[in-house]
Amino acid sequence: MKSGNWTTMRRASVVGACVAVLFINYAARAQETKEKVAVNDVERAYVVHLPKGYDQERKYPVVILLHGMNQDADDMERLTHFNDLADKDSIIAVYPSALHGRWNVGVRPEAQRMGMGPGGRRRGGYPGGGHPGGGGGYPGGGYPGGGGGYPRRGGGYPGGGRPGGQRPAENRAAPADDIEFLHQMLDQMAGKFSVDTTRIYATGLSEGGFMAMKAGCSLSDRIAAIAPVGAAMPKTMICLPSRPVPVVMINGTSDPVVPYGGGTEHNLEVKVISVEDTAKAWAKIDRCTEKPSQTKLPAREKGGMETKVETYDGCHEGAQVVSFSVKGAGNTWPGGEQYQVEKQVGKTSQDLNANETIWSFLVTKKLAAKGGTDSSPGAK
Repeated sequence: MKSGNWTTMRRASVVGACVAVLFINYAARAQETKEKVAVNDVERAYVVHLPKGYDQERKYPVVILLHGMNQDADDMERLTHFNDLADKDSIIAVYPSALHGRWNVGVRPEAQRMGMGPGGRRRGGYPGGGHPGGGGGYPGGGYPGGGGGYPRRGGGYPGGGRPGGQRPAENRAAPADDIEFLHQMLDQMAGKFSVDTTRIYATGLSEGGFMAMKAGCSLSDRIAAIAPVGAAMPKTMICLPSRPVPVVMINGTSDPVVPYGGGTEHNLEVKVISVEDTAKAWAKIDRCTEKPSQTKLPAREKGGMETKVETYDGCHEGAQVVSFSVKGAGNTWPGGEQYQVEKQVGKTSQDLNANETIWSFLVTKKLAAKGGTDSSPGAK
């Protein structure tokens, strides 16, 4: 073979190898798309990660991951590494971005209380204007009491809220209508991707965890279950879901941002109830048994962080509330990156994997046809 031909073949081989590498890299990047949707004439952005082997002919569960304050979708991807789990377990992971890095969780001075419309008017809720079975309303009336119950899916709400099971109008006087954003984002995704609309979940860290709770309250007809991390319930929060909402919580006992025992949240400057009381509040919303069972997960290594697990079972319509309290951890994502210095957010536990813990809970939760929760093994 002439040396010129050999050189040409080598060059062609190198070029072919480079093209193959570029194709592989492109295929990997093609699993992620940047999407936009207009909400009240404001362009909103979100990132969709499609799992490896994505097939438009099958339906996929969706996990919404809501970033913390002054972060964005890319930050949430990096610190959680959730895409690794999404690829392994065939999940569509979606990362919305808040406007100016702040979610409208309804507790900032310029916003109304969570679950409330302009002027404090209750948006939707249970028959009789109350909480489950409470004819007198919440607050200012009964919590669980007697009579009433959850509104039927599609049956409408008293006072003009959510006719036909539609999502209620959010407070448009607030800086951003983030519930409407999530609502329209899910509509757009359902039209573009192969989404199992009975298996849509919301999780988030810190302010994103507050937003996940708000989504559970305001979008319970679309969100099958929620998983707030590093968040607790604001004292002013009013939560009136159309159905019981399964909840798994993860909190660090040494959180310097959202105090584990209750108090003033460091960034939002809003008073929150304790983590234990937050779990109790969700248990009341879901009509769970009064006392939770307790277990402990030991630290993996000497000097690690053990985790206390409280579980509320016997909840209405198959719901469940589980709280993981990581001893010594901060406002962080267990198993994820230490995204800020410990002095600001506390320590990140590597003894608990938040991704696996959250997904093992969510995977069995599914919206039932009647609007309740299907937690049977077949729901997976």
